[in-house]
Amino acid sequence: MSVKPLLNAFRDYLSLRDEPVIREWLDGFDWNLSERNLVPKTYSACGFLTAAQEHAGRAEAALLSRLIDCSGQVQWQQMYTAEDFGQSFLDNYTHMELIGPEGHFMSDEIAAGLVIYGPGLDYPDHWHIAEEIYIPLTSDGLWSADGAPLAARKAGSFIFHESNMRHAIRAGGAPLVALWVWCNGDLRQKADY
Repeated sequence: MSVKPLLNAFRDYLSLRDEPVIREWLDGFDWNLSERNLVPKTYSACGFLTAAQEHAGRAEAALLSRLIDCSGQVQWQQMYTAEDFGQSFLDNYTHMELIGPEGHFMSDEIAAGLVIYGPGLDYPDHWHIAEEIYIPLTSDGLWSADGAPLAARKAGSFIFHESNMRHAIRAGGAPLVALWVWCNGDLRQKADY
């Protein structure tokens, strides 16, 4: 079954953003992407999506709703193992690549998708070559970059990480769902920590 409605909602949400980096990366981006038939896969963190709805920003609610509708049709992933951060981390984390070299829609220009962090999840400092955009779809998350203290960010906040910039995330008392986009680097790299 096609997850094109999720791609359309993702595109529509980003088209409303006016941050220069988003415009630089996506103005002229060809959204007419070939869809791959990936085998759906879920993890326990997918169970947090419904609870996340009550914490969504107004503009972000439509994209989160579409994600919930398509959640069982996408291939959720985990780039870490229990040896990296422990089993509790894995029970509370998953991401999906909607667009990218391994995503539902093929692109070598960007990798983009959505990520779920369960309540209280601590995602310690990590970094990667690709530049990264995060936009939380829900509130109640703390974000840090370049050694700064963790700070609360509202749903819809624009967060940008330069290449190899250390950054960390901590979910608050509610699930945290965020949109992410990688560009200008190895789109397949596992983050270092």
